[in-house]
Amino acid sequence: MAEIVHIDYKTILDLSGARYTPKQQAFMIEYLKCLNGTKAARRAGYSRRCAHQQAYENLRKPKIRQAINKAIDGRSRITLIEAGVIGPDDDLPKIYR
Repeated sequence: MAEIVHIDYKTILDLSGARYTPKQQAFMIEYLKCLNGTKAARRAGYSRRCAHQQAYENLRKPKIRQAINKAIDGRSRITLIEAGVIGPDDDLPKIYR
């Protein structure tokens, strides 16, 4: 049976450089868990009525999109290293970017 690995999204997500509101931070963490903008917005505390619009707006903001993409690359890298596909010092193969 495969070992279940817990991923700490706050660690993978670099929140230090740019300034994010608490809801934006929560949105990014929730988005990394489900990859669904509307669900992530609702879980982050946006109202049910405006969650779709807030998700759209957040994902269009370059600093948020950039942080999410970087975190997804980091998560892919961890997965590939654990699976033995790449070594810790190898670059992420193009197909996974």
